[in-house]
Amino acid sequence: KGQNSRMAPSAEFSVVNSLMTSLGIRTFRATGAAVKALRGLGGARRPLDFRSGRPSNPRQDVDKADLETMLEGLESQKLTWARTSNRDKAELLERCLKRMVDSTDECARRTCEVKGSYESGLGEELAAWSSCCWIVSETLECLRHDFKPPVGATRVSEGDQGRTVVETFPRGLLMNLVFLGCKGEVWLQPGKTLRQGPPRTNQEGSVWLVLGAGNQIPAVVGDIVHCLFLCNSTVILKMNPVNDFLGPLLEDCFKPLISEGFLKIVYGGAEVGKMLVNHRLTEEIHMTGSDKTFDAITWQGKKPKKGSKLRNPPFKKPVHAELGCVTPYIVLPGNWSREDLDFQARQCVSGKFHNAGHNCVAVEVLVVPENWHLREAFLSRVKHHLEKSQKRIAWYPHSRANFERFLSTFPQAQQFGSFDESTGQAPWVLASGLTTETASSGNENWCGVLQEVRIKSKNLRDYVEQAAEFCNNKLWGDLSCAVFVDPQTQKKSKEDLDYLIGSLKYGSIAVNIPTTIVFAVPSLTWGGYPGNGTPEDPGNTLEDIGSGNTVVHNSICLLHHQKSVLYAPWKPPIYPVWNYDNLNLENTARCMVRFFAFPTLANFASLAVQALFGEP
Repeated sequence: KGQNSRMAPSAEFSVVNSLMTSLGIRTFRATGAAVKALRGLGGARRPLDFRSGRPSNPRQDVDKADLETMLEGLESQKLTWARTSNRDKAELLERCLKRMVDSTDECARRTCEVKGSYESGLGEELAAWSSCCWIVSETLECLRHDFKPPVGATRVSEGDQGRTVVETFPRGLLMNLVFLGCKGEVWLQPGKTLRQGPPRTNQEGSVWLVLGAGNQIPAVVGDIVHCLFLCNSTVILKMNPVNDFLGPLLEDCFKPLISEGFLKIVYGGAEVGKMLVNHRLTEEIHMTGSDKTFDAITWQGKKPKKGSKLRNPPFKKPVHAELGCVTPYIVLPGNWSREDLDFQARQCVSGKFHNAGHNCVAVEVLVVPENWHLREAFLSRVKHHLEKSQKRIAWYPHSRANFERFLSTFPQAQQFGSFDESTGQAPWVLASGLTTETASSGNENWCGVLQEVRIKSKNLRDYVEQAAEFCNNKLWGDLSCAVFVDPQTQKKSKEDLDYLIGSLKYGSIAVNIPTTIVFAVPSLTWGGYPGNGTPEDPGNTLEDIGSGNTVVHNSICLLHHQKSVLYAPWKPPIYPVWNYDNLNLENTARCMVRFFAFPTLANFASLAVQALFGEP
């Protein structure tokens, strides 16, 4: 199925789904308008109050003798795991998923005790947990289909590098109704055709170390699932001390795998990590984190200088890394209404507000056309929401130093709010009026700061060419980016938009939606841009690792992938759950957990009702 553009897509991507989606958009918009009108009769709803958080104390380092025992156990079980049938693995994983659903509120509560909570209360963390359940649920389907789940229609991209493009999202009528008007595609490497299968054929098994991300639990869960089920390895997960308060919860959720000896979870700082990395039984390492950590492991303090002929790092084990990025959001000019300006500004700042900006996917740079007649009006709405929103706690270590570095680089930057020593809240900071030459392009700031970069152009084609050049060649990293373009411009300037999307060298591209959502969709790929596999475009290398050298998620199991593109409607029919000021996110996200874990009609109905009440 889905082998070429002439073949009909599977039933999960049928024409009936498209018709129902069109009908659903109209129905949800009409129902949403009615709900808003009725709700207004009872008075305006308000955001929830800010609640402060407090840092957690890291858990005690694992005992060395216990660590040795755990690794020996994983070594003894690796062959058993590698030869366990997909059916039996799916049974184990489904037991884990049920435990995850039962742990939903506990996960959100524990996390907000550390990070704080804002307009949506527990909603942001509940939504994050829903993405954990989603990747597990999609992996279940992958196993049940022996790594060849249904795909949609394929096409060949236009241009001199015509690539096979595979539609992978959404699948099924209910998922189409939840993501009305959205479409997700995976672009393959030039010259490659559709093939599916696990990323690794590993019949003898192996022991992998996962160095867990410290900022977001979905990254940790996704890495566990990827290494265990797609790479067919037993896993020892070292929790990051920053968020190891969630370790016991993960131990409970994944108890079926832990009790069988296929997964172990340990705690500790840098010394424990170093011990695990260098241990004789650790065969490969998978990490989500910093390029500096990757370099420290791979090069052991002996990284060659740029231009050096040294190519063989002293550390010989494979290190698979998903790293950061200076994430750009590119705005294409158009005749936007006041409502358009405000809504897209909300979407852009929501891509910064999530997790207080402590995300590899957080927007860092707004790229706008200098000669766009609505540039100032758009920037005014961005500033409005920076001012209006509750100020987040800069909870991640070294955040204050990152703010200070940014402010020393841009002393003229505008601050929205101030540093509150009693609560830990930090301002949002905007450096506006920058050019491609004056912008800070080499460092991921990892906190609540934002740059506005203006590009002067002759016409739209000139603008998209300059924007692609700036993002590809000056901004550090190639993990993800976003493009915002109104329907009229999409229709009138299709060739320019196609050129931009085709030219952007990023692992994931979001169109009219924050990049956080591309990360959340399991059937899309997530990782750094791999290049074309040619000497001219090799992708990231050991010497210059950029955003990393591995891809996770990809629950459709496509081989030879290059990047994912997620298209969203200019304005969704119901108020987005990803916008920072969704007023019903707590209730909606609980329903998201149940639906993404088990996408039944009953769970869809519950989600649909709650989603109607989110608009402020």
